[in-house]
Parts: sequence; structure tokens; C-alpha cells
Amino acid sequence: MYTGDQFRIEQVLINLLTNAIKYSPNAGQVIVKAGTSAGKIVVCVQDFGIGIDKDDIDQLFQRFYRVSKTALQYQGVGLGLYIASEIIKKHKGTFVIESEPGNGSTFCFSLPLGK
Repeated sequence: MYTGDQFRIEQVLINLLTNAIKYSPNAGQVIVKAGTSAGKIVVCVQDFGIGIDKDDIDQLFQRFYRVSKTALQYQGVGLGLYIASEIIKKHKGTFVIESEPGNGSTFCFSLPLGK
């Protein structure tokens, strides 16, 4: 059982799914996995799109940050991941990103389960 703001957590998941689809224009699938591990709920969204350079990963959660190589190709203002990260922080959770340019990305967030 998890107690949190259902609509804000839904907003995070919608943002991750929207990004996965947007940045994977030629991919045929997006994989979503969810489960529990070590007292946490873990949700991951994996795409098979353009991927992200390691230098850009640390900056993705900054307000208005857009990866310069893709900013002109894809619409957006750079707020989605910032807002998502703030929502997860407010729920005492964390984000982990794994990515390889040209091979896609996996965005995972975890939320602590209550007692």
C-alpha cells in the first residue's frame, strides 16, 4: 500500500511516457515496469530512441534545460522532467537514469513504502 498524491504521481508517469514516445520516433515499443524492492515502489520507463549523452544526464532535472543537440528537433520548454523530479522529491523518492546515445533511455523513479 502506498500513500501519496495519486494525481501528481500520475503526472510523473505521463511525462515519462510522453518523453519516451517523443524521443523514440522510429521505435516500435516503450516498456514500462513496476514493482517493489527494498521497501520501495520502483517504476521504470524504457525507450529505444535517441538516447542521452552522459554529460547531459545530470542536468536533465534543471528547470528549462534542453539537450542542445535535440532542442530544435523536438518541441518542449524543458519543464517536464524538472516538475517530475520535484514531485518525486516531495514524496521522498529518487530518480535514476540510464542512457546510451542511439540506444535509448530508461528513467526509473522509486518511492518509499510506508509502514
